[in-house]
Amino acid sequence: MNELGSGSLGSGIEIRFRQLTPLVLLGVLLVVVAEPWLPGSAWVRARFGELALLRAAVAVLACYVLILWGESLRLHGMLTGVLQAFRQFDRAEGSGGRETGKNPKARLEAGRLLIAALRSDDPHIRATSKHNLTRLVGRDLGDDPAAWQQWLQQQEKGPGSP
Repeated sequence: MNELGSGSLGSGIEIRFRQLTPLVLLGVLLVVVAEPWLPGSAWVRARFGELALLRAAVAVLACYVLILWGESLRLHGMLTGVLQAFRQFDRAEGSGGRETGKNPKARLEAGRLLIAALRSDDPHIRATSKHNLTRLVGRDLGDDPAAWQQWLQQQEKGPGSP
């Protein structure tokens, strides 16, 4: 489970991507700015053309833009699901619980994101996440994300699971 819930990439890949992004971007900057002085740049220009390194840098940047665009779409979908889950929860509370459980997928997605937020370094985010998880679940499972994670896994198995 990654920091933002179940993502399209594995958590190890996401962590490495975040760590390597500044290095890759600095590398692209170095290639573009220092290209005339880089060892082997004359060979690359002779072999692949005058603009080969510039084209490679643009290709790397284009790939990063596409990856970031995909990630923004994924996050938008997740956050929309969380908002829908909270709206549904508020309607269910207002109707005396008659609407509870209409969209369990959105409820679980909201739980995933809030559990991930419990691991934040910011105490305000942790407190807000705990408050909203307590509202979502109907009981307080404490400050430990593991207890909330256990609740989530039980809900994912199904409501009648032990």
